[in-house]
Amino acid sequence: MEHNQIHFKAEFIINEGKKEEYKKLIQEMSRLVEANEPDTINYEFYINKDETRCIVHETYANSEAALAHNNSIASQTLLPKICDVGKINRIDVYGNPSEELQKLLASFGAQTYNLFAGFSR
Repeated sequence: MEHNQIHFKAEFIINEGKKEEYKKLIQEMSRLVEANEPDTINYEFYINKDETRCIVHETYANSEAALAHNNSIASQTLLPKICDVGKINRIDVYGNPSEELQKLLASFGAQTYNLFAGFSR
């Protein structure tokens, strides 16, 4: 991972009876992010076998891109609907987020892990 990249891993618990609605919303969210956020490098949703949990992997070019995602049309219009049918259980952030991004992450109860050693190819 480059030192300026920010990686998120978020876990959602999908509300009972809301699997199909949740899947429809995350497909639309993914389409909007891909079309409108060029500094979002990676944006993937993984659903477990019984479709009760979803892990989201997100990688942004830098803190500014992560902040832009938070302010994007996708996050402003679809994320509230996603949170109505699923609950954010955990957010882990990897990298060295800016002070502004750290403040935003704190509001979500995110745990931040700063890069200590290693490399990415």
